[in-house]
Amino acid sequence: MFSGMKNNSLLTAYAVAWLSVAVVHYIIVSTQLGVGISIAIAEAIVFSLLFALLGIGLWFIVKFSDFEKLNRQEMILRHATSSTVTLLLWFGGSYIILGFISNHDPDYIQQLNDTMMVRIMAGLLLYIIMIIVFYLLINNQNLKQRKAREEALQHLLHESELNSLRAQIKPHFLFNSLNSISALTITNPEKAQEMIINLSEFMRYSLNLSDNKMSTLKQELYHLRLYLEIEKVRFGGRLKIEEVISDTILEWPIPPMILQPLVENAVKHGVYDTPGESFVRIEGVQANGWLEITVTNNFDPSLPGKRGTGTGLSNVMKRMQMVYNMTNLAKISKNENTFEVKLKFPGNDKNQGINN
Repeated sequence: MFSGMKNNSLLTAYAVAWLSVAVVHYIIVSTQLGVGISIAIAEAIVFSLLFALLGIGLWFIVKFSDFEKLNRQEMILRHATSSTVTLLLWFGGSYIILGFISNHDPDYIQQLNDTMMVRIMAGLLLYIIMIIVFYLLINNQNLKQRKAREEALQHLLHESELNSLRAQIKPHFLFNSLNSISALTITNPEKAQEMIINLSEFMRYSLNLSDNKMSTLKQELYHLRLYLEIEKVRFGGRLKIEEVISDTILEWPIPPMILQPLVENAVKHGVYDTPGESFVRIEGVQANGWLEITVTNNFDPSLPGKRGTGTGLSNVMKRMQMVYNMTNLAKISKNENTFEVKLKFPGNDKNQGINN
């Protein structure tokens, strides 16, 4: 509250509280004790101002006492000592100051002496109230700080998990591409060279992606075409690509490299496992404020096919859940000879696409 004097609202509330105490003090001594107006005003100001100043010191004592680690006996002893010192300084200081202000008026001094115990009891009540308020404020500040730290740690954990999932995509694809290039170096060196050039361009794009920004559908399609050009070098006319994308949705923000594992999976379980012609279809439509992207591939149900680890598709689903905090954004369907994955992306104009 007082450290750095940064919280003006609390300082104002503190000043208003003690001003109210001073007004009550004035009313009591002027109406109940018959003290003159000038001395009553002076007494109210002196007693309240001195206690308020002592209260600032008490704030720091309470704030840095690490009260959460104190047991009940230690806390009682500490406040018994603190309240005794505070009341002695408060009443003793006020007594001396008011003696000078009243020119040591014997009647007024006698009245102070006669009401000493009542004043000290009132001061003790003020001390207890003030300490309770201080503890409540400090506890509230500690809860806010703890919540802020927990939120920051949760955010760091979220970013770490998200970046980990994204990082797994690049090695996964790179491993498959290098295997393809290795197979072509003997059978078709020219195509192997072409694949290396395309792979270099693909990796350049991937490495330029920012970890903290969204991409756009347009940029992701460019990324996918690079990948598919690499695969076309190997499979030639066996791989057919279909794109059904409206120009109106090209700037839609989506997570970087979120579609590539789906297309890679479609190629792997389509053209890799099918001896004849295979297709990969990428469709995008806007429906009810959502972007829906569907990746479809055919496969031969009579062949056993290659069993993958499921890492790519699993990572996509986890990333979608982490980015959008929703669990119903991915749908997988399979019929007799086609496999389809549909992703839904909410409209979110606060995320801007990255620069290529």
